[in-house]
Amino acid sequence: MDQDPLVSVIIPAYNVENEVNRCLDSVINQTYQNMEIIVVNDGSTDQTGKIVRESLRNVDNSSILDVPNGGLSSARNIGVERCHGDFVTFIDSDDYVDNDYVSYLVGMIMKFDVDIASCQHRILFGDSKCTEMQFDGKPEVWSSHRWLKGVLARNTVDLSAWGKIYRRSLCQKFPFPVGRLYEDTFTTYKDVLESGCIAVGNESKYTYKIRMNSISRSSFSKSSMDLIKATEKMSADTLKVFPDLKPEVKLRKSWAYTSVLNAILTSNKQSEYNQLVDDLRINIIKSRPVILSNKNIDKRLKLVVVALSAGLRPYMLLLNLKARLDTANISRG
Repeated sequence: MDQDPLVSVIIPAYNVENEVNRCLDSVINQTYQNMEIIVVNDGSTDQTGKIVRESLRNVDNSSILDVPNGGLSSARNIGVERCHGDFVTFIDSDDYVDNDYVSYLVGMIMKFDVDIASCQHRILFGDSKCTEMQFDGKPEVWSSHRWLKGVLARNTVDLSAWGKIYRRSLCQKFPFPVGRLYEDTFTTYKDVLESGCIAVGNESKYTYKIRMNSISRSSFSKSSMDLIKATEKMSADTLKVFPDLKPEVKLRKSWAYTSVLNAILTSNKQSEYNQLVDDLRINIIKSRPVILSNKNIDKRLKLVVVALSAGLRPYMLLLNLKARLDTANISRG
């Protein structure tokens, strides 16, 4: 590329009046110059729209789109439809980024001549406790096979739509599924398969804030099954291209089954979903050999399958202990 490409920064926003300023400040103060900022106000009923307008009032090449509430997927898709950039990056409105976030991603795009690039992230619990996900090394190009192997085994790379930059044509070809949870799991792997490779940066440039009242952490409902549907679709599509990744597919499915199982058990809805609980437990135990193998780096999943093999009651005791430890850790900051 002879010049810096135009980057569209798309920020879906819904009722984030206490968070959105920090997000916008981090975007407005980017060191990268050739970008447009598009905030999609997804039917907010608080002061989000007013705050965004005030923040962007003197910011060139920025806009706010007020749309009826349609959910995160719909808001992202609308942003893609209305943007003009050569490349697109998504930032959730209650997260924030380092001031060289865009330049870091574009640097990899230009250096490696790829259609997708990703950085690492840090996880912020509340306003204090932080976990870094970056790793030693340097940015490099991963084949789609290597990246999917890592994603399926939950090793180093992840499926989040944020923390990445995409050629706009990819986002147009693979829109997010409206009305579904876990939209990233339905979508991101398709972008990487289509591209054949992705530039993976080792540094954390994105801060993801754990929201205790977010959808992903709320009580179980039938829509929570979207995680399993998305994981099984990704698994099937992956095996069509890379049949050697069957062990890693089993690991990813087991993680999805565990997540849904935990949601049921911790929401006190086990009596409503007894058969589903049994099915999930059986499916996880079936993958015990690969879970306990060296292909699985997640010690928590190993503990899960050992406890479930002993029965549901021991597993419930384990879940309760984990909940108490999590609460204690968060309260200590």
